[in-house]
Amino acid sequence: MEINEILENLDCAINLVLKNEKDILQRGLNELNLTGHLAKYLTPLFEELTVDPEYNGDNLKENDRKALDIARNRMIEIGIEPKETNNYKLTPDIIIHKRNTNESNLVVIEAKKDSNSKKHKEFDLLKLEHMTIDYSGNHYNYKLGVAIVFGTNKRVGEIQVLYYQNGILTQRENLK
Repeated sequence: MEINEILENLDCAINLVLKNEKDILQRGLNELNLTGHLAKYLTPLFEELTVDPEYNGDNLKENDRKALDIARNRMIEIGIEPKETNNYKLTPDIIIHKRNTNESNLVVIEAKKDSNSKKHKEFDLLKLEHMTIDYSGNHYNYKLGVAIVFGTNKRVGEIQVLYYQNGILTQRENLK
């Protein structure tokens, strides 16, 4: 699937959330509820793939769970105390992929409400950076990482969307 089609589908689903789930946003309700609705709107737009919310499976790992090795100094930079192993279990908010393989990982999405802490938003960005590159055992190599921040309460309708490709924060017009 070409990047323009992916972006159009993402835009469509985000706009459906803003239109149809305004009440959830106005009330600042749970992020899981919000991402569940986003996954619902994405599903018919990616018919050849699976849209999985909160999916943590990885059949290439011994315990069948997604995990990343994240650089210790990057964790400290954003204010998160690194674990001794630097190995972090992952449950992305939404992934668009083919199950039981890492060869068709198309999009990984992390979504937050604007009321979430800066530290949690930055940790999502760090995860997207690592999940869009292939190195040192981090074999997910998603074609596109997307961070969405939804405005809540009085900021309903405002969104911020950031894109990662090949581990690099990339402007939308430069995506390939």
